[in-house]
Amino acid sequence: MAKENSIQSVDRIFGIIEKVAQYRYGVGISELAREVNLPKSTVHRTVTALVANNYLAKDETSEKYKLGYRFIAVAGSYTSKLDLREIAAPYLRNMVNKLNVTGHIAIKQGDYAVYIEKLLPYSFACTYSEIGKTIELYCSALGKSLLLGLTESELVEYYRRLMPRKFTPNTLDIISLQKELTEARATQITKDNAEHEEGVFCIATPVYDNYNKIIGALSISSHEKSLLTDSVAREMLIESARLTARHYGKL
Repeated sequence: MAKENSIQSVDRIFGIIEKVAQYRYGVGISELAREVNLPKSTVHRTVTALVANNYLAKDETSEKYKLGYRFIAVAGSYTSKLDLREIAAPYLRNMVNKLNVTGHIAIKQGDYAVYIEKLLPYSFACTYSEIGKTIELYCSALGKSLLLGLTESELVEYYRRLMPRKFTPNTLDIISLQKELTEARATQITKDNAEHEEGVFCIATPVYDNYNKIIGALSISSHEKSLLTDSVAREMLIESARLTARHYGKL
């Protein structure tokens, strides 16, 4: 019985912490009790103990609770050691083999995307890319996903600073790029319609951390243009990014 009560207490503690984490501006005891379906007195005792240990913090003005510095420090220490390449690769590998496409993982460095992983299917011919190679942001699916983290003014400044050139007839100008990124913010899918290399088509999606910051991007590419509108490929790509983001605390 004692062991069972201890397990219930642990479940209750983590249930409360996870629920508080969903409220950016904090949550009050009454609302929290309703959300976790526990008596208000029980929630109050648990929250008080968590505050005492700095895992939760109380805003004295609003009397609402947020995650405390100790919890954030522990989580931050863990996520800072996570390797995006190591975490995302198994999800990407699943897509690569099922869809017979090439998969990439990239991060943003300055004005470029840098490949940190490349995965080939069992029967797909290799494209020009390689790990460690940089690629322009404005004309690649990976790069566009990384650009979703910029504001409109930052995007314009980036474009002007880089003085982009056309790699193919399909390379977008700034107006078309802005329009595509606006749509991508809703779909979370960016495209490369043979804009960097003739005959190579890609779709990509960003990976977020628990602060909603873009930490990288996943992409799949093919010589088949139909990939750009393949709903199954899009769903698999977004799911892979979601599963990857969970490791970084993204709910």
